[in-house]
Amino acid sequence: MEIFLIRHGEASQSWDQSPDPGLSELGKSQAKDCFNFLSSRTELSNFDLVSSPLKRAIETAAPFKQNLGIDLKIKEEFKEIPSPGISLEERKEWLQGVFKKNITELEKPQTLWRNNILSCLDKITKPTIIFTHFMVINIVSGSLKKEDKVVSFYPDNCSITQIIKEGTNLKLISQGNELQTKVN
Repeated sequence: MEIFLIRHGEASQSWDQSPDPGLSELGKSQAKDCFNFLSSRTELSNFDLVSSPLKRAIETAAPFKQNLGIDLKIKEEFKEIPSPGISLEERKEWLQGVFKKNITELEKPQTLWRNNILSCLDKITKPTIIFTHFMVINIVSGSLKKEDKVVSFYPDNCSITQIIKEGTNLKLISQGNELQTKVN
């Protein structure tokens, strides 16, 4: 059974400018291109569509929902990494610090978030496309590759990471396109 993790399209604002930006015009175009690309290679009519509750993920899912006529399920588990108590102005610096950490160095809210992501993936029972975020994709791919680092992969906007679930086992098939620039 296939699971695709799709990073949202380009956000209209960065992490230190808005807690929940929608997509930029480029991001909306990326979302359409992502749908066209994936639907040309895979029959998507039997997939569940799942999204983070954040606008940029939901807006990335829009072309899939509209073209496939499939309801979008919102799951908190696929929301970006929690940063409780961190102000908007401090977020970017805080996030850059998280990039350098090992999994064992995560604090309690981030460890719980990580565990919830992996638990939610374990419960998936049919082909699924998940619209999510940079850090979520890192948690999943890092776990499947048995990486110690929180960030080991820089998924581009609308990159598609493919996982296969066989019984209870998850296997990373391919990571999406990678980008070495700022995360928004």
